[in-house]
Amino acid sequence: MTGHEQLSPRHLPWTRRLLPATAAVAAVALAAACSSASGSADAGGGGNAGSGGASAFKGKTITLIAPDAPGGSYDSYARLFAPYLGQQLGATVNVENVDGGGTLDGTNQMAAAHPDGMTIGMVNVGGDVASKVEGQPALHDDVTKFSYIGQPAVLPNALVTQSGSSAGSFTSLAHASDPVAVLDIRNGIGDMLNRVVYGAFGIKHKLDTGFESTTALKQGFLAKDGLTIFEAMSTLYPLISGHQAKPLLVTGTVTVPAYQKALAGVPTLDSELSSVSLPAAQTKALKEANALAGLSDDFAVPPGTPAATVSALRQAFVKAAALPALKKQAQKESLPLAFISGTTTASQVASAEANSTSIAPYVK
Repeated sequence: MTGHEQLSPRHLPWTRRLLPATAAVAAVALAAACSSASGSADAGGGGNAGSGGASAFKGKTITLIAPDAPGGSYDSYARLFAPYLGQQLGATVNVENVDGGGTLDGTNQMAAAHPDGMTIGMVNVGGDVASKVEGQPALHDDVTKFSYIGQPAVLPNALVTQSGSSAGSFTSLAHASDPVAVLDIRNGIGDMLNRVVYGAFGIKHKLDTGFESTTALKQGFLAKDGLTIFEAMSTLYPLISGHQAKPLLVTGTVTVPAYQKALAGVPTLDSELSSVSLPAAQTKALKEANALAGLSDDFAVPPGTPAATVSALRQAFVKAAALPALKKQAQKESLPLAFISGTTTASQVASAEANSTSIAPYVK
């Protein structure tokens, strides 16, 4: 590595920006639609509830926290949904970027907010669960205590190396004679994946975790301060399509055509796991890492948020995700979109939390 080993988060810029999303429109018609809606907590319901229902949002300002600097998947999804969410609720939704602690700072801020639905956060469940297993003192409340509103889609993550790297495949990387120089954001999804994948496969490596945001991480990678990074495809796609990075491994299901083209022939974590014989404990850890990798960019509100409020927000997000204009924008930005309900997300989070001890030998 070229000296970044000495960097720590305090050496890198901490930014926090508050940017208004597109103003809410058609308040009268939308308020009427919300007030007449009924059904389950995910597909409807709570629309004509009193305190905490959809009507409580009309004319209000909601803060949507993206726990990273502009440019990453959290920021992209937050800005994608903000204006359409505002339309559904008759409210104004402002996106606030709070980067630091590998998304922990932003989630901590959401967790500490008044539980009235006026503060929504995007949660990096995989990274947060790994941080909890590791015993990070800055970790917010247990992620299972949040009320989950839903997840835009399961975003694939990829392990990439420098375009000129001699590592032509994940297998060749795994058999490298020298330690692999890995660049990382402390406490992020990539951090968890790097530690578990490199550790469980027994790949010699050296971590540089002195990066506070995806923007800083990409800059370090482009400056060739390390050989590999493991990040969401929304972050990596421009690097791969621009031939600045070479993908070696992918987690999750790839549904976006542009991603499919960029990742053609790249093995999945599951396929690599099936091609080797590892001890049961290592296999379990890798399967858990794969599951955790699919739990990021989750919309949630603080513990204690009234059920009617949670129901109204779930309904609004489901409706926003179904809008042709939002779908068109997601396609334009090459963002996967297959909205997962809040109850399903909560169930997946609980399952991942229950199995999280399997990754402990690698994240500690």
